Amino acid sequence: MTDKQNPGSKKYIWVCSIYLSLLIVGIPWYWPKDSSLVVMGLPAWVFVAIVVSFITSIFTAYLLLKYPWQTEVNVDE
Repeated sequence: MTDKQNPGSKKYIWVCSIYLSLLIVGIPWYWPKDSSLVVMGLPAWVFVAIVVSFITSIFTAYLLLKYPWQTEVNVDE
């Protein structure tokens, strides 16, 4: 299928790119081992991971509210 036949594919790529970006930022593999930066009593990498997790939750809730799941409709009622 081409993009013209499946308009949802651009949305899928956009959503995946946002999740991938959040994953890259949220996992602390780029922090130096000897980093002693502290934010609100936590190491900075822990604070960043928590904030990114919160942002990911909000983004997921936004997607589920904007694009609700397709459910079966009972025609008999």
